[in-house]
Parts: sequence; C-alpha cells; structure tokens
Amino acid sequence: MKSQNRRKIGFAAVIFSALVFCLVVSAFPGSPEENWKKIFQFCGLGNFSDCADKSPFSLHVLNVGKADSIIAECGGKYLLIDGGTADCGNQVVNYLKRRGAKSVDYVVNTHPDSDHIGGLKEAISSFPVAHYLCPDIPAKIISNTPEYHDVQLALKSKGIKSEHPAAGTAFNIGNAKAEVLGPLRKAETTNNNSIILKITYQKTDFLLMGDAEKEEENDLLASGEKLAAGVLKVGHHGSNTSTSQQFIQAVHPRYAAISVGKDSNGLPKLEVLNRLYNANTAIYRTDISGTIIFLSDGKSITVKTEY
Repeated sequence: MKSQNRRKIGFAAVIFSALVFCLVVSAFPGSPEENWKKIFQFCGLGNFSDCADKSPFSLHVLNVGKADSIIAECGGKYLLIDGGTADCGNQVVNYLKRRGAKSVDYVVNTHPDSDHIGGLKEAISSFPVAHYLCPDIPAKIISNTPEYHDVQLALKSKGIKSEHPAAGTAFNIGNAKAEVLGPLRKAETTNNNSIILKITYQKTDFLLMGDAEKEEENDLLASGEKLAAGVLKVGHHGSNTSTSQQFIQAVHPRYAAISVGKDSNGLPKLEVLNRLYNANTAIYRTDISGTIIFLSDGKSITVKTEY
C-alpha cells in the first residue's frame, strides 16, 4: 500500500513539475529560441557555447539564417569569417563579446555578397581589427551593394587596409593555423572567388568553403591540395551548385555544417544531403540546430548546438 502511495505521489510530482515548467516557459515573451536561452539562464545553466571555454579550440557556425558567419577561437585569439546580413551585425558582435573578445585578430570576408559581408560593418566598428582579408575580385563583377560600401567606409574610418591573400597564405590564431586554399584564379562570379580556408588545430582540420561552387571545388581537386578534414562547412548554403561527389570523397568529412535559414528556397538541396549522407557524414544545419559549435582537444572533435 505504501509503495502504491509513493508511486502516486511520484506521478503527481512529475505532473506538477511539468505544469510548473510550462508556466515558466509561457512567462517568457518572445520566440521559442529566445525562451530556451532565458530558461537556461534562469536555471543558472548559462549557454551551451560556454562549454567552449574549456576547449582549447572552438569553431562556431552562427545561426544567421541563409547567410554565413563563423568564429574560430584559440588561446584568446579570434578569427571572424563573414558577418551574415546587415541585420545580423549586432548578433555577431554580441556573440564575440560573450566569448570574451576584446579585439579580433583576423576578419575574413570570403566574398562581398550581402549575406556574407553585411554584418561586418558592425564588427569592424565595434572591435580593434588587426587584419582584414578579402578576395581580389575583378571590379566588373564585384557586388556593388550598400553593404559593401558600408564596410569600405568602416575600414577607412579605422585605418584598416584590405589584404588580398593568395592561395598558400597562412596565419595563426593562437596555436591554430589557418591556410588559404583558394581561390586559385580569378573567376567570373563572386561565389567562385570565395576565400577557402583550412584551419588546423594539431590533428584536427576544418575546411570552410564560403560560397564556392563546383568550379572552384574542381580547381582545388586539380591542385592536388590535401583536402581531408573532420569538419566541412558546406559551400553555398547547401545549393546543388556545390559539394560534388568527388569533392566529398576528397574531404571525407565526419561532420558537415550547413548555414541556412528556414524557407530558404528549398535549401539545402536533397541531392547535397544525400551525397553527404551516403559518405557517412553527420549533417548539422543552423535552421534546425541553431548555432553549431565544434570543439577540438587537438585529437578529436565534438559537437554542441545552441538555439
């Protein structure tokens, strides 16, 4: 009898806890994503990205919709790759501040399309920036947008000169090495002039493709460059113009990250997802998982997500 009473009390406690939890959730105004963040903070659990504090190297693929913004962090040094659209600027700045950034060692704009360059104005205006890297794109195809001009004005006001790194250029982010693999030539589209970065931390590698399409992928394959990487940031938001079967075979990634927004014109494409799936690659998408955080201890990579 006592055992039955205990079971009843336990069941009632579960129901009561669930009701209290629902009340707590409903007490927070805003989107479900914002509510989850507030609930974790309310419970004293902080944010998922706080786990990166204990990792010597972390790569953060930010949830900026159908756009790109990536932060690499190692030993208190920061690399910002793209800034999403202009309305993502404050989000990127706040994320960097939350990570403890007081300055940014390298800002890389993979190419000047508005969904990659837009938010960089805020980042450049908000932090001391040691280096700004961008591709040397022919003037006739450069994205002549307000976002592009805003970034140029921000650079000028801070006295920062644009650097155009050639393939083979390498630089350090703390104890991590970033190497420019492409573009290998001047192409006829901004996407295929994307700066491609391979970041290496000890025995772990991360290949970041910008919006590179199959044309630029084929250039890399023909170059004989070692492309193998544990993490592939999929090119062009999962469009079928990128991430060919041959390219996936060369990279052989364990993880793939796709930066994409909800209702983004059918992206990522099913063909791309199938190619990655058939290569036994675990796929992470910002529209489903939110910000994707890859942590490396130098030997292995683990994944956390934060909405």
